[in-house]
Amino acid sequence: MDNKIIDLNKTVYELCNIYPEIKDILNSSGFTDITKPGMLNTAGRFMTIPKGASMKKISLDNIKETFMEHGFTIKE
Repeated sequence: MDNKIIDLNKTVYELCNIYPEIKDILNSSGFTDITKPGMLNTAGRFMTIPKGASMKKISLDNIKETFMEHGFTIKE
């Protein structure tokens, strides 16, 4: 199994291009806007997961945990 690494400094757009399944993981973590048409190509191009978590008042630790449950490694 490949080691999938989430670099929290990369934008959501970049991460979703590398790992398309990230969009579903983020959606289930509370980032419901990510599935709106065009959102990834607009806000996703400058938004990072930590920035989005802060704006949405979602626990970054919970998000990291969810990614780890899906086989990702977190790079900060």
